[in-house]
Formats: sequence, C-alpha cells, structure tokens
Amino acid sequence: MKVLKFGGKSLANGNPLANVLQIVKNEAAKDAIALVVSARGKSTDTLIHLYELALAGASYEAQLEEFFAFQRGVDITVEAFTALEEELRKLLEAVRTLKVDSTSVKDQVLSYGELISAQTIVALLVANGWKARFVDARDLFKTYRKDDEVIVNFEQSEELTKAYFNQLGEDEIPVVTGFLASDYDGSTTTLGRNGSNYTATLLASFINASEVQNWTDIDGIYTASPKYVAGAKKIPRLSYKEANELANFGANVLHAKTIHPLLEKKIPLRIRNSFLPEQEGTLVDDKGDTKGIKAVSVIENVALVSIEGGGLLGKVGIDGRIFSALSRANISVRLISQASSERNVGFVIDSEDAAITRQVLTQEFAPELNDRSVSAIHVNTDMAIIAIVGRHNYALEKAIYGLRRNRIWMHLISNSISGQHISLVIDHKNLKKAVNVVHNQVFGVTKTLHLFALGKGTVGGKLLDQILETNQETIERRNLQIKIVGVADSRKFIFKEDGLGKNWREELAAGKSNDDFRDVLEQLDASGLENLVVADNTAAQELVAYYPDIIRHGFDIVASNKKANAMPYAFYEDLRKDLKRRGKQFFYETNVGAGLPLIDTLKHLHNSSDRIERIRGVFSGSLSYIFNNYSEQDKPFSHILEEAKAQGLTEPDPREDLSGMDVARKLIILAREIGMKAEFEEVQIESLIPDALAAEDSYDAFLAKKDILDTHFQELKDNTSGEEVLRYVGELEVATNTLKVSLIKASTDSPLGNIKNADSLFEIYTEGYGQQPIVIQGAGAGSEVTARGVYSDLLRLGSQY
Repeated sequence: MKVLKFGGKSLANGNPLANVLQIVKNEAAKDAIALVVSARGKSTDTLIHLYELALAGASYEAQLEEFFAFQRGVDITVEAFTALEEELRKLLEAVRTLKVDSTSVKDQVLSYGELISAQTIVALLVANGWKARFVDARDLFKTYRKDDEVIVNFEQSEELTKAYFNQLGEDEIPVVTGFLASDYDGSTTTLGRNGSNYTATLLASFINASEVQNWTDIDGIYTASPKYVAGAKKIPRLSYKEANELANFGANVLHAKTIHPLLEKKIPLRIRNSFLPEQEGTLVDDKGDTKGIKAVSVIENVALVSIEGGGLLGKVGIDGRIFSALSRANISVRLISQASSERNVGFVIDSEDAAITRQVLTQEFAPELNDRSVSAIHVNTDMAIIAIVGRHNYALEKAIYGLRRNRIWMHLISNSISGQHISLVIDHKNLKKAVNVVHNQVFGVTKTLHLFALGKGTVGGKLLDQILETNQETIERRNLQIKIVGVADSRKFIFKEDGLGKNWREELAAGKSNDDFRDVLEQLDASGLENLVVADNTAAQELVAYYPDIIRHGFDIVASNKKANAMPYAFYEDLRKDLKRRGKQFFYETNVGAGLPLIDTLKHLHNSSDRIERIRGVFSGSLSYIFNNYSEQDKPFSHILEEAKAQGLTEPDPREDLSGMDVARKLIILAREIGMKAEFEEVQIESLIPDALAAEDSYDAFLAKKDILDTHFQELKDNTSGEEVLRYVGELEVATNTLKVSLIKASTDSPLGNIKNADSLFEIYTEGYGQQPIVIQGAGAGSEVTARGVYSDLLRLGSQY
C-alpha cells in the first residue's frame, strides 16, 4: 500500500481538488492507497485567528461564516458537515465566555480543519465511484506530553493502526486526518505545524507501506528556497540523512520529525507537485544520490547570544551552568560555538526566546556580572542561519570568499561532526544577498553580476546595448550573467531589481529625479542584491566624489571616466586604501587607450623585476584621427575636427581634447601605475587651442572663429617637410620625473609617423628590453571600442566572484 499525503493548497476548491481526484484515480489503478489530508486551503490559519478572537472576547462571526463558506465550496453534500459546524460554533462560544487559554481546547479548535477536510474528500471520492472511509487519526495515534512537547507513543500507536487497517474492506480507500492525535484521556493533541507530513510517515511505518507520496504545491526539494534564489534547482534524489538535515534547517516541505519513521523500514518518500503531477519531484530514500552539496537552507527568526568575560578563563563548568539554566526554562539551543577554553561562549536560539534567555542568564551569572568576571551578555535578535547541507569539499572556503567579497560578516560558523552541514550565522538584513552568494559559490551555478550604470551617452549607451545583445552568449561561455539593474544620467535614474531590457532608454526617460546619488546608493544597498558593480561611463568630475561612498557600500567600480585617477594624489591614494581595506575592485583599462591592453601590461611589468624607464606615444585616439587626416588631406583643420566629433571620437566638447588636458590626465594615470606620485600640475602641457580662442565660453563660439583655428594649424603644417607629419605626443621620463604633452614633427618612417585612422600607439621602454621598446598599437578612440573595453573589465570582474 502507498500513502498519499495532500497539503492544504492542493485541497483548495476548484482545479486543485480536481487534480487531487485525478491523482487518486491514477495511483489507485496501480496500488492500494491510503490518503492523509491536511486542512484545506488556509483553514488552519483561519482557525488560529478565530480562536484568538474568541479568547479575546471579540466578535468572530463574520470570519467564521467565511470559513464555513469556503468549506462548502464543493459540488457535493458532506453529511457530517452540519454536526461539525455546530460543534465548532459551540466550542468557540465557550472559549469566548470562559476566556481561558488552554492548549487542549486550542488543539480541539484546530482539529476541525482536518476533520472537515477528510470528510469532504471522502464525500468526493464516494461521489466519483470509489469506496472511501473517513479515519480519525485520534483513534490511531496516541501521544503524551513531555516538557510541553507532544510525544508519540510508537508502540501503542502502531498496534492501534495495524488493527484498524487489518479490518479495512477490499478496495476501500482510508482518508486519514493529518496533524491530529490524542492523549491517553482521549483529548485532542496536534503534531505541530506541517504535522500532516509526520502523520503520513508514521502511518507508512506502522503499515509497512511501499512508498509515501507527499503531494504539495512545489515540484520537489530545491537547492535553495526559490523565495530567495531565483536560480535554485530541483534536487532529484536525497538520502534520509540529507533530507533530515534540511528538515532541521528550515525546509518547509519537510517536518522536522518526518524522516525518522521511514529510516528503519527504508520506505521511500517522494515530494511531488499536485498542480504539475507529470513532474517526477524529489525522491528521498536510504541511498540518495552522489556525494556533494545538496542544498543551501535558511532559518529565520533566530537570536545570537554571547557570554564574554576574561574571568571565565580556566573556570570549569561554565557551559554546564549556561545550558542547565536554559534547560530549566525550556529553551532549545540550535548552534553552539566556544572559544579560548570557555572565555567566550556563543549560541543561537529562537528569537521568541530571546527575552527570557537574557533574564535567565543574568540571574544565573549575577555574581560573575557583579565582580566583572563576566563582562557582558549580548543578545542579538536580528539574525539568521544559512546551512550548507551535504558533504562539502571546500564549500566553507567558497562560501566565506563570496560573503566577504559582498561585505557580509559571519558572526558564528558551525561545522557538524558528521560533516553533513555547515551553519553560518549572519545579520538577517543580509539574508537574501547571502543566500544567493553562498548558493552560487558552492554550486558553481551561473553567477550574476548586478550592474548599475552611470551615463547613457555614446560609451554608456553602447555598453548597455552590447551587454543585452550578448548576455546569453556570456552565460553559456562564461557561466556569468550581467544583469543591468539600473541606469542614471545627470537628471534621472531607474532601478529595477529584476533587470532592465532593451527598452531601458524609455524607462530611464520616465525615471525618478537624480538629485543626490547617495540616495541611489542607499537604495542599491537596501535591495540585498549580491555582486553589485557601478560602471561610470561619464566624463563628470562631480561623480568621482561618490567613489569612496560606492566602495563603502561594498560595490565594485568599473570606469571609462578617467577623472578619478587624475585627481590629487592624496585622493588617489586614499581611494586605493579604501579598496584594499574593503576588498573591492576598481577596473579602468579604458582610461588610457580605449580598449587596448595598456594599463594591465604596465601593472604586470611594474610588479615584475623589470623597471620601466620611459613611456612615449600618441595617447589620444581622437587627436590621432585628426592629425592623421589633416596631414594627408587638403582640408581645413576645423573640418577634420568636426568630422571627428560627428563620429564620436572626441569628447562632447572637443576643446577638452585640444587643450591637452585629456592627454595629460592619461599621462598622470600611467605615471601613477608605475609608482610615481605625480600631480597634474607637474605635467608640461602644450595646448592646441590658439591663444586668441582660449577665452571663448562655448564650443559654438569657439567654432564661430574657425578661421583663426584653421590659419594657426595651416602655418604649423606648412612648417613640416614632406617626410614629416604632426603628432600630439605624451612623454614620461622616469629618471628625471618629466611629464610632457606636446605637438611634435614625426618622421613618416617612424612608428609614430606611421599610425593610421584613430590609432593610439604606446612605446614602453624598460631596463630589460633596453632600446627596443614594447609597442602597443590599435584603435584608441570610439564609443564602440571603449564600450567593449568596459565590457571586458566587467567580464574580468565577474570571473572573480
């Protein structure tokens, strides 16, 4: 015989009940079956509320009528319904009259959920042509109370159950009330929340069932609760021990006592979805599946208690006193940690026991608190436990790495003796983020990098479009998803935890006012999203001031904006200290050379035994394009400048390029990458803006006097030979601490003279390479290549999570 247990949601009116009848039909055609049923829908919650209202002397009639209306919402007449309804009315009225809170009376009120449910299912089965019998579990399961806990008398319950089932008629389907039992006096007792699962496995054990099927509203047991982890996967098979660990660590589909009745007789348990009966679900048996991590589970509503004191060192029996005091107060301890021979003891309890625990321990250690040998008793109620269930090769190391990267502190770590689970105690406010981090780390599933983008312009917009176009490829090739959760420009911002799609521009246009970016950072922090990175693809100086705040919130930074790395050295140095102290990353390969691998190359050279002596080259792809074309074409300089601007090669105001400030910033960045404490004021800058145009307020006003600009550059061009071209060059001499930006004449036979289009070229002279420089050359400007470079930084960052 198989035992089929159906949960409350599976027994709700309408389609759920129809599904149950079909499942019963399919299973009864194959084997003899027994049903165990929970209260239908949310009946138990409603009955608890009705009891509380009655106990308070309040009106409950409207809620009671709603309860009965739901119970009657089936297409058949339930003969027992009238009597049960009358009994419940009288019982609640007695509670309201007497106002005495009684566990026994409360259990009796709650029993009507299962009693009505079982009678309803029997009536439905009979109406559909089956032989069905109502079975009151109070006649089968006998219990007694010990320390306020209901304990099943297995020997007596098994005897009663076997006797009852032996006299069932052929093809008769027993419908057993879940959750319910009785004591030796015949008074109603209950097996606790989700106790119907316990009823089913007890019944299966007593009658030697071939299998238990737990029909619920989920597909099976998952690697994590989908409530927290969207990417959680169904577990096909678990061992009894693993399932028991999950039950103890908060898996709602399993009762904490469910597994034990199945162990001795090796009865398999299947968790299946009554709404999708074609799914296989999860099988729990004595063998389980392969070794390894099975799930990441969560326990909420717990408190961390710690007792500290230097005077405890070496004293015997401190822990015994703690747990004896707690035991006398009937307080259960979930986890324990002890350090320095009882100098510091920490343990985890349920939050509801926090106040009494503080009181009990304060009384127990009053002498020690008085003489300061116990310095403090701390109780933190805002905690949660994350449990990694299954054999765990390096799981703890992976989990700790991910949590630290996301700025999540672990207050307590507990590793079970059997090696079946690791428990991490964290702040409850970080729970969602922490569960996702741990799950992704230990299972190696697709990691998610959550991106908030600053800037929607030529580079920023291209980057977001590139990510959206290639995200599926990134997932498949790199096991990494980059989810764009927000975008901000100078006026508005949009933040969406589920991620933005290709219509992000329209959503941003309708977004919120971007008055203070600190408010955006607070919102990102409060979201609980893991692996957050801010990408700055603006040229805004004011945004740089927020970089320390971004880091302090625990976010990484990727930037094409070069202003941060060209700030005064004190800011530059403090930023690096913040990054190191908080374990965060700042990638900015595109600060110099767009998508060229320049900064990384310099870092590797500088960190090696080789010594960099000189760097020289064309640092600006926009100015490279301008002078390459100006040298080869018979066009006015202003015409070439406008072409470069139209192609997105220059800054929005091309005077930023012509002033030499952009190249100077790049020179400062390179100097600092090789250890020089260079300041911007030390750079010798030759501006390309004629003196007569330097005071113009706007680019339009500047361009209105293009004749002056064209004449100035025509004179420079006329002053070159046929074998020379103009190049705007940055030079760094380490020995003399010289940083210089200037317009030079370069031979057409030289590397500098040979570059084409918008190419940049960098010559790196080192002690090891001597007079033969390392040359890095390629496209040095353009929104497409710069966006690709930022994308590459994001992928590199994602690989470190």
